[in-house]
Amino acid sequence: MIPESVEILSKYLKINTTNPPGNEVKAARFFAAIFEKENIPYRTYESQPGRVSLKATLTGSGQKGPIILLNHMDVVLANPGEYALDPFGGEIVDGYICGRGALDMKGIGVMQLMAILAMKGEAVSLNRDLVFLAVADEETGGSLGMKYLMENYPEDFKAVLVLNEGGQGFSNMVPDKTVMLLATGEKGPCWLKLSGKGPSGHGSTPHSRNALVRMTKALNRVLAVELPVIITPIVEEYFKKLSSEWSFLDPFKKDGQHKTLARVLKKSGMLEVPQINAMVRNTISLNLLKAGHKINVIPDYAEAQLDIRLLPGQDTRAFIDFIKEALADIEIEIEVLLASPGNVSDTDNDDYLIIQDVVNDHFKNPLMPLYLMSGITDSRFFREKGITAYGFFPVVVPVEHLSMIHGLDEKISIDNLIKGTAVYIDLVRKLCT
Repeated sequence: MIPESVEILSKYLKINTTNPPGNEVKAARFFAAIFEKENIPYRTYESQPGRVSLKATLTGSGQKGPIILLNHMDVVLANPGEYALDPFGGEIVDGYICGRGALDMKGIGVMQLMAILAMKGEAVSLNRDLVFLAVADEETGGSLGMKYLMENYPEDFKAVLVLNEGGQGFSNMVPDKTVMLLATGEKGPCWLKLSGKGPSGHGSTPHSRNALVRMTKALNRVLAVELPVIITPIVEEYFKKLSSEWSFLDPFKKDGQHKTLARVLKKSGMLEVPQINAMVRNTISLNLLKAGHKINVIPDYAEAQLDIRLLPGQDTRAFIDFIKEALADIEIEIEVLLASPGNVSDTDNDDYLIIQDVVNDHFKNPLMPLYLMSGITDSRFFREKGITAYGFFPVVVPVEHLSMIHGLDEKISIDNLIKGTAVYIDLVRKLCT
Protein backbone atom coordinates (compact mmCIF):
# COMPACT_ATOMS: atom_id res chain seq x y z
CA MET A 1 0.00 0.00 0.00
CA ILE A 2 1.40 3.40 -0.99
CA PRO A 3 1.77 5.77 2.00
CA GLU A 4 -0.55 8.77 1.86
CA SER A 5 2.28 11.31 1.65
CA VAL A 6 3.81 9.48 -1.32
CA GLU A 7 0.50 9.32 -3.14
CA ILE A 8 -0.18 13.02 -2.54
CA LEU A 9 3.27 14.10 -3.73
CA SER A 10 3.03 11.95 -6.83
CA LYS A 11 -0.26 13.64 -7.75
CA TYR A 12 1.09 17.08 -6.85
CA LEU A 13 4.13 16.67 -9.12
CA LYS A 14 1.81 16.01 -12.05
CA ILE A 15 0.53 19.59 -11.79
CA ASN A 16 2.67 21.72 -14.11
CA THR A 17 3.31 25.02 -12.35
CA THR A 18 6.36 26.07 -14.36
CA ASN A 19 7.01 29.76 -13.77
CA PRO A 20 6.53 31.55 -16.06
CA PRO A 21 3.58 31.39 -16.45
CA GLY A 22 3.08 29.72 -13.06
CA ASN A 23 -0.64 29.04 -13.24
CA GLU A 24 -0.55 28.07 -9.57
CA VAL A 25 -4.34 28.10 -9.41
CA LYS A 26 -4.26 24.40 -10.38
CA ALA A 27 -2.09 23.55 -7.39
CA ALA A 28 -4.17 25.75 -5.10
CA ARG A 29 -7.28 23.84 -6.15
CA PHE A 30 -5.45 20.59 -5.38
CA PHE A 31 -4.78 21.73 -1.81
CA ALA A 32 -8.24 23.27 -1.46
CA ALA A 33 -9.89 19.92 -2.21
CA ILE A 34 -7.84 18.28 0.55
CA PHE A 35 -8.69 20.99 3.10
CA GLU A 36 -12.38 20.86 2.20
CA LYS A 37 -12.40 17.11 2.75
CA GLU A 38 -10.72 17.54 6.14
CA ASN A 39 -12.93 20.51 7.09
CA ILE A 40 -9.95 22.83 7.53
CA PRO A 41 -10.76 26.48 6.75
CA TYR A 42 -8.73 28.09 4.00
CA ARG A 43 -8.58 31.25 1.93
CA THR A 44 -7.16 31.98 -1.52
CA TYR A 45 -5.53 35.15 -2.84
CA GLU A 46 -5.28 35.96 -6.54
CA SER A 47 -2.67 38.56 -7.54
CA GLN A 48 -3.36 38.09 -11.26
CA PRO A 49 -5.54 35.64 -13.18
CA GLY A 50 -4.18 32.18 -12.46
CA ARG A 51 -1.59 33.40 -9.92
CA VAL A 52 -3.16 32.12 -6.72
CA SER A 53 -1.80 31.60 -3.19
CA LEU A 54 -3.59 29.62 -0.46
CA LYS A 55 -3.65 29.90 3.32
CA ALA A 56 -5.20 27.25 5.60
CA THR A 57 -5.40 27.71 9.36
CA LEU A 58 -5.92 25.61 12.47
CA THR A 59 -6.82 28.08 15.20
CA GLY A 60 -5.09 27.71 18.54
CA SER A 61 -5.52 29.28 21.97
CA GLY A 62 -3.31 32.26 21.19
CA GLN A 63 -1.02 31.54 24.13
CA LYS A 64 1.86 31.86 21.66
CA GLY A 65 2.18 33.65 18.35
CA PRO A 66 1.29 31.90 15.07
CA ILE A 67 3.55 29.56 13.13
CA ILE A 68 3.49 29.61 9.32
CA LEU A 69 4.50 26.53 7.33
CA LEU A 70 5.56 28.24 4.11
CA ASN A 71 6.04 26.63 0.71
CA HIS A 72 5.82 27.75 -2.91
CA MET A 73 3.82 25.98 -5.60
CA ASP A 74 5.69 27.22 -8.68
CA VAL A 75 8.70 25.43 -10.17
CA VAL A 76 11.43 26.30 -12.64
CA LEU A 77 11.48 25.12 -16.23
CA ALA A 78 12.20 21.47 -16.93
CA ASN A 79 12.95 20.40 -20.49
CA PRO A 80 11.28 16.99 -21.06
CA GLY A 81 13.89 16.21 -23.70
CA GLU A 82 16.66 16.39 -21.10
CA TYR A 83 14.87 14.44 -18.35
CA ALA A 84 15.11 10.65 -18.12
CA LEU A 85 11.41 10.63 -17.13
CA ASP A 86 8.52 13.00 -17.71
CA PRO A 87 9.28 15.92 -15.33
CA PHE A 88 5.55 16.20 -14.66
CA GLY A 89 4.82 12.49 -14.54
CA GLY A 90 5.09 12.07 -10.77
CA GLU A 91 6.35 8.55 -11.40
CA ILE A 92 7.51 6.28 -8.58
CA VAL A 93 10.64 4.45 -9.72
CA ASP A 94 13.22 2.48 -7.74
CA GLY A 95 12.12 3.96 -4.43
CA TYR A 96 11.98 7.58 -5.64
CA ILE A 97 9.14 9.97 -6.44
CA CYS A 98 10.33 11.71 -9.59
CA GLY A 99 9.53 15.09 -11.06
CA ARG A 100 10.21 18.79 -11.13
CA GLY A 101 9.64 20.21 -7.65
CA ALA A 102 10.32 17.01 -5.71
CA LEU A 103 13.07 18.82 -3.79
CA ASP A 104 12.26 22.46 -4.63
CA MET A 105 9.85 22.55 -2.98
CA LYS A 106 6.73 20.44 -3.45
CA GLY A 107 8.23 17.71 -1.29
CA ILE A 108 8.48 20.09 1.66
CA GLY A 109 4.99 21.35 0.93
CA VAL A 110 3.61 17.83 1.29
CA MET A 111 5.51 17.30 4.57
CA GLN A 112 3.97 20.51 5.90
CA LEU A 113 0.55 19.50 4.60
CA MET A 114 0.76 16.15 6.39
CA ALA A 115 1.75 17.93 9.60
CA ILE A 116 -1.31 20.16 9.63
CA LEU A 117 -3.55 17.21 8.67
CA ALA A 118 -2.07 15.21 11.56
CA MET A 119 -2.81 18.00 14.05
CA LYS A 120 -6.38 18.13 12.78
CA GLY A 121 -6.81 14.35 12.83
CA GLU A 122 -5.39 14.02 16.33
CA ALA A 123 -7.55 16.92 17.54
CA VAL A 124 -4.46 18.41 19.16
CA SER A 125 -5.14 21.30 21.52
CA LEU A 126 -2.92 23.96 19.94
CA ASN A 127 -1.43 26.78 21.96
CA ARG A 128 -1.02 28.92 18.84
CA ASP A 129 -2.44 29.25 15.34
CA LEU A 130 -0.91 26.84 12.83
CA VAL A 131 -0.91 28.15 9.26
CA PHE A 132 -0.20 26.29 6.02
CA LEU A 133 0.75 28.81 3.35
CA ALA A 134 1.33 27.77 -0.26
CA VAL A 135 2.31 30.72 -2.43
CA ALA A 136 2.77 31.63 -6.07
CA ASP A 137 5.70 33.17 -7.92
CA GLU A 138 8.63 32.46 -5.62
CA GLU A 139 10.88 31.39 -8.47
CA THR A 140 10.79 34.78 -10.20
CA GLY A 141 11.09 36.98 -7.13
CA GLY A 142 7.70 36.78 -5.41
CA SER A 143 6.09 39.96 -6.74
CA LEU A 144 2.88 38.03 -7.51
CA GLY A 145 3.20 35.83 -4.46
CA MET A 146 4.62 36.61 -1.03
CA LYS A 147 5.48 40.22 -1.82
CA TYR A 148 1.92 40.81 -3.05
CA LEU A 149 0.47 39.15 0.06
CA MET A 150 2.60 41.18 2.47
CA GLU A 151 1.79 44.46 0.74
CA ASN A 152 -1.95 43.87 0.40
CA TYR A 153 -2.90 41.59 3.33
CA PRO A 154 -0.25 42.17 6.04
CA GLU A 155 -2.67 41.39 8.87
CA ASP A 156 -3.21 37.87 7.48
CA PHE A 157 0.45 36.93 7.77
CA LYS A 158 1.51 37.92 11.26
CA ALA A 159 3.61 35.23 12.91
CA VAL A 160 6.48 34.62 15.29
CA LEU A 161 8.00 31.76 13.31
CA VAL A 162 8.08 30.75 9.66
CA LEU A 163 9.41 27.37 8.49
CA ASN A 164 10.40 27.45 4.84
CA GLU A 165 12.87 25.96 2.37
CA GLY A 166 16.61 26.48 2.63
CA GLY A 167 18.20 23.95 4.94
CA GLN A 168 18.60 20.24 4.30
CA GLY A 169 20.49 17.23 5.60
CA PHE A 170 23.56 15.60 4.04
CA SER A 171 24.73 12.03 4.48
CA ASN A 172 28.28 12.45 3.14
CA MET A 173 29.37 15.94 4.19
CA VAL A 174 31.36 14.62 7.17
CA PRO A 175 32.18 11.01 8.13
CA ASP A 176 29.74 9.08 10.32
CA LYS A 177 27.44 12.02 11.02
CA THR A 178 24.34 13.61 9.58
CA VAL A 179 24.75 17.31 8.86
CA MET A 180 21.35 19.00 9.08
CA LEU A 181 21.69 22.59 7.90
CA LEU A 182 19.29 25.13 9.37
CA ALA A 183 19.12 28.21 7.15
CA THR A 184 18.88 31.23 9.41
CA GLY A 185 19.86 33.83 6.83
CA GLU A 186 20.39 34.51 3.16
CA LYS A 187 22.28 36.87 0.93
CA GLY A 188 20.49 39.78 -0.69
CA PRO A 189 19.95 40.01 -4.45
CA CYS A 190 21.19 43.03 -6.40
CA TRP A 191 20.33 42.39 -10.05
CA LEU A 192 21.65 45.02 -12.42
CA LYS A 193 21.09 45.72 -16.10
CA LEU A 194 23.94 47.55 -17.82
CA SER A 195 23.34 49.22 -21.17
CA GLY A 196 25.59 51.15 -23.53
CA LYS A 197 25.19 52.78 -26.94
CA GLY A 198 27.53 53.66 -29.76
CA PRO A 199 27.49 54.37 -33.49
CA SER A 200 26.75 51.49 -35.81
CA GLY A 201 28.82 50.79 -38.89
CA HIS A 202 30.14 48.19 -41.31
CA GLY A 203 32.11 45.34 -39.79
CA SER A 204 34.85 45.83 -42.37
CA THR A 205 35.74 49.23 -40.89
CA PRO A 206 35.79 48.83 -37.08
CA HIS A 207 35.97 51.88 -34.85
CA SER A 208 36.68 52.57 -31.19
CA ARG A 209 33.04 53.31 -30.23
CA ASN A 210 31.72 49.77 -30.79
CA ALA A 211 29.09 49.37 -28.03
CA LEU A 212 29.78 45.67 -27.55
CA VAL A 213 33.55 46.06 -27.34
CA ARG A 214 33.23 48.87 -24.80
CA MET A 215 30.77 46.82 -22.76
CA THR A 216 33.01 43.74 -22.67
CA LYS A 217 36.04 45.81 -21.67
CA ALA A 218 34.05 47.42 -18.86
CA LEU A 219 32.75 44.05 -17.69
CA ASN A 220 36.27 42.63 -17.67
CA ARG A 221 37.33 45.46 -15.37
CA VAL A 222 34.52 44.60 -12.95
CA LEU A 223 35.08 40.85 -13.01
CA ALA A 224 38.84 41.22 -12.56
CA VAL A 225 38.38 42.66 -9.07
CA GLU A 226 39.01 40.08 -6.34
CA LEU A 227 36.31 40.70 -3.77
CA PRO A 228 37.40 40.36 -0.12
CA VAL A 229 36.53 37.48 2.19
CA ILE A 230 34.00 38.64 4.79
CA ILE A 231 33.12 36.40 7.73
CA THR A 232 29.58 37.03 8.94
CA PRO A 233 28.35 35.72 12.33
CA ILE A 234 26.35 32.88 10.69
CA VAL A 235 29.36 31.73 8.70
CA GLU A 236 31.58 31.93 11.77
CA GLU A 237 29.18 29.65 13.65
CA TYR A 238 28.90 27.34 10.63
CA PHE A 239 32.65 26.71 10.51
CA LYS A 240 32.93 26.51 14.30
CA LYS A 241 30.41 23.67 14.24
CA LEU A 242 32.25 21.89 11.42
CA SER A 243 35.72 22.49 12.88
CA SER A 244 35.35 19.35 14.96
CA GLU A 245 35.05 17.34 11.73
CA TRP A 246 37.28 19.12 9.20
CA SER A 247 40.92 19.02 10.30
CA PHE A 248 41.99 21.85 8.00
CA LEU A 249 40.00 24.16 10.30
CA ASP A 250 42.20 23.32 13.33
CA PRO A 251 43.96 26.72 13.36
CA PHE A 252 40.60 28.50 13.36
CA LYS A 253 39.29 26.11 16.03
CA LYS A 254 42.21 27.14 18.25
CA ASP A 255 42.06 30.93 17.94
CA GLY A 256 38.60 31.70 16.50
CA GLN A 257 39.96 34.62 14.46
CA HIS A 258 38.23 35.66 11.25
CA LYS A 259 41.56 36.28 9.54
CA THR A 260 42.62 32.73 10.45
CA LEU A 261 39.44 31.30 8.96
CA ALA A 262 39.93 33.30 5.76
CA ARG A 263 43.53 32.06 5.55
CA VAL A 264 42.74 28.36 6.05
CA LEU A 265 39.84 28.50 3.60
CA LYS A 266 42.18 29.88 0.96
CA LYS A 267 45.09 27.57 1.77
CA SER A 268 42.90 24.47 1.75
CA GLY A 269 41.39 25.34 -1.62
CA MET A 270 37.88 25.61 -0.16
CA LEU A 271 37.45 29.07 -1.69
CA GLU A 272 37.52 27.29 -5.06
CA VAL A 273 34.31 25.50 -4.07
CA PRO A 274 31.55 27.80 -5.41
CA GLN A 275 29.18 27.14 -2.51
CA ILE A 276 31.85 27.96 0.10
CA ASN A 277 33.11 31.00 -1.81
CA ALA A 278 29.57 32.37 -2.00
CA MET A 279 29.19 32.09 1.78
CA VAL A 280 32.16 34.37 2.48
CA ARG A 281 32.12 36.86 -0.37
CA ASN A 282 29.81 39.20 -2.18
CA THR A 283 29.53 37.65 -5.63
CA ILE A 284 29.06 38.94 -9.18
CA SER A 285 27.84 36.63 -11.92
CA LEU A 286 27.62 37.78 -15.54
CA ASN A 287 24.68 35.79 -16.86
CA LEU A 288 23.28 37.71 -19.84
CA LEU A 289 24.99 39.60 -22.66
CA LYS A 290 23.08 40.89 -25.67
CA ALA A 291 24.28 42.83 -28.72
CA GLY A 292 24.18 42.83 -32.48
CA HIS A 293 22.05 41.14 -35.09
CA LYS A 294 24.40 40.46 -38.01
CA ILE A 295 28.04 39.42 -38.31
CA ASN A 296 29.07 42.29 -40.58
CA VAL A 297 27.27 45.08 -38.69
CA ILE A 298 28.83 46.87 -35.74
CA PRO A 299 26.18 46.90 -32.98
CA ASP A 300 24.93 50.25 -31.74
CA TYR A 301 23.69 48.80 -28.44
CA ALA A 302 24.96 46.32 -25.86
CA GLU A 303 23.30 45.06 -22.71
CA ALA A 304 24.56 42.92 -19.85
CA GLN A 305 22.86 41.64 -16.72
CA LEU A 306 24.74 40.96 -13.49
CA ASP A 307 23.40 38.70 -10.75
CA ILE A 308 25.01 40.16 -7.63
CA ARG A 309 24.48 38.59 -4.20
CA LEU A 310 25.43 40.60 -1.12
CA LEU A 311 26.19 39.29 2.34
CA PRO A 312 24.05 40.41 5.29
CA GLY A 313 25.19 43.79 6.57
CA GLN A 314 26.36 45.05 3.18
CA ASP A 315 25.24 48.41 1.78
CA THR A 316 23.50 47.83 -1.56
CA ARG A 317 23.86 51.44 -2.71
CA ALA A 318 27.56 51.46 -1.89
CA PHE A 319 28.09 48.26 -3.87
CA ILE A 320 26.32 49.71 -6.91
CA ASP A 321 28.65 52.71 -6.64
CA PHE A 322 31.57 50.27 -6.61
CA ILE A 323 30.26 48.65 -9.80
CA LYS A 324 29.93 52.05 -11.43
CA GLU A 325 33.49 52.95 -10.51
CA ALA A 326 34.89 49.58 -11.64
CA LEU A 327 33.16 49.84 -15.02
CA ALA A 328 35.12 53.06 -15.59
CA ASP A 329 32.77 54.09 -18.40
CA ILE A 330 30.38 56.91 -17.55
CA GLU A 331 28.27 56.24 -20.64
CA ILE A 332 27.18 52.81 -19.44
CA GLU A 333 23.84 53.13 -17.71
CA ILE A 334 22.90 51.02 -14.69
CA GLU A 335 19.34 49.92 -13.95
CA VAL A 336 18.45 48.07 -10.75
CA LEU A 337 16.15 45.15 -11.60
CA LEU A 338 15.83 43.70 -8.09
CA ALA A 339 17.45 44.65 -4.81
CA SER A 340 16.89 43.65 -1.22
CA PRO A 341 19.36 43.39 1.66
CA GLY A 342 20.78 40.22 3.09
CA ASN A 343 18.72 39.05 6.05
CA VAL A 344 19.19 37.01 9.20
CA SER A 345 17.03 35.52 11.95
CA ASP A 346 18.51 34.96 15.39
CA THR A 347 18.28 31.70 17.31
CA ASP A 348 17.79 33.10 20.80
CA ASN A 349 14.32 31.64 21.25
CA ASP A 350 12.57 28.53 22.54
CA ASP A 351 11.37 27.49 19.07
CA TYR A 352 14.95 27.09 17.87
CA LEU A 353 15.73 24.86 20.86
CA ILE A 354 12.72 22.69 20.02
CA ILE A 355 13.93 22.31 16.42
CA GLN A 356 17.35 21.31 17.76
CA ASP A 357 15.79 18.72 20.08
CA VAL A 358 13.68 17.23 17.27
CA VAL A 359 16.72 16.90 15.01
CA ASN A 360 18.60 15.15 17.83
CA ASP A 361 15.66 12.79 18.35
CA HIS A 362 15.28 11.76 14.73
CA PHE A 363 18.77 11.67 13.22
CA LYS A 364 21.89 9.67 14.08
CA ASN A 365 24.87 11.71 15.32
CA PRO A 366 23.49 14.96 13.95
CA LEU A 367 25.31 18.24 13.53
CA MET A 368 23.04 21.24 12.99
CA PRO A 369 25.14 24.18 11.76
CA LEU A 370 23.53 27.52 11.14
CA TYR A 371 23.59 28.14 7.41
CA LEU A 372 23.71 31.23 5.21
CA MET A 373 21.97 30.67 1.88
CA SER A 374 23.48 32.19 -1.24
CA GLY A 375 20.09 32.02 -2.96
CA ILE A 376 16.96 33.95 -2.06
CA THR A 377 13.64 32.68 -0.72
CA ASP A 378 10.36 34.11 0.45
CA SER A 379 11.74 34.10 4.00
CA ARG A 380 13.16 37.57 3.32
CA PHE A 381 9.68 39.11 3.23
CA PHE A 382 9.10 37.92 6.80
CA ARG A 383 12.56 38.78 8.11
CA GLU A 384 12.07 42.33 6.80
CA LYS A 385 9.12 42.54 9.21
CA GLY A 386 11.13 41.19 12.13
CA ILE A 387 9.57 37.72 11.94
CA THR A 388 11.88 34.78 12.58
CA ALA A 389 12.19 32.50 9.55
CA TYR A 390 14.20 29.29 9.23
CA GLY A 391 14.87 27.07 6.26
CA PHE A 392 14.26 23.49 7.39
CA PHE A 393 14.00 20.46 5.09
CA PRO A 394 14.45 17.27 7.15
CA VAL A 395 15.81 14.95 4.48
CA VAL A 396 19.22 13.30 4.32
CA VAL A 397 20.73 13.16 0.84
CA PRO A 398 24.19 12.93 -0.69
CA VAL A 399 25.69 16.36 -1.39
CA GLU A 400 25.61 15.62 -5.13
CA HIS A 401 21.80 15.51 -5.08
CA LEU A 402 21.86 19.31 -4.76
CA SER A 403 22.53 19.45 -8.50
CA MET A 404 18.97 18.20 -9.10
CA ILE A 405 17.55 21.45 -7.71
CA HIS A 406 16.92 23.56 -10.82
CA GLY A 407 18.77 20.76 -12.63
CA LEU A 408 17.95 17.42 -14.23
CA ASP A 409 16.01 14.38 -13.03
CA GLU A 410 14.82 15.89 -9.76
CA LYS A 411 13.54 13.30 -7.29
CA ILE A 412 13.09 12.51 -3.62
CA SER A 413 13.30 9.06 -2.07
CA ILE A 414 10.21 7.53 -0.52
CA ASP A 415 12.21 6.95 2.66
CA ASN A 416 13.15 10.63 2.86
CA LEU A 417 9.57 11.76 2.28
CA ILE A 418 8.20 9.45 4.96
CA LYS A 419 10.97 10.32 7.43
CA GLY A 420 10.71 14.05 6.71
CA THR A 421 6.95 13.91 7.18
CA ALA A 422 7.36 12.20 10.55
CA VAL A 423 9.90 14.86 11.61
CA TYR A 424 7.59 17.70 10.56
CA ILE A 425 4.65 16.18 12.42
CA ASP A 426 6.72 15.74 15.57
CA LEU A 427 8.16 19.24 15.27
CA VAL A 428 4.80 20.92 14.77
CA ARG A 429 3.27 18.99 17.64
CA LYS A 430 6.06 20.12 19.99
CA LEU A 431 6.00 23.70 18.76
CA CYS A 432 2.23 23.97 19.18
CA THR A 433 1.54 22.12 22.43
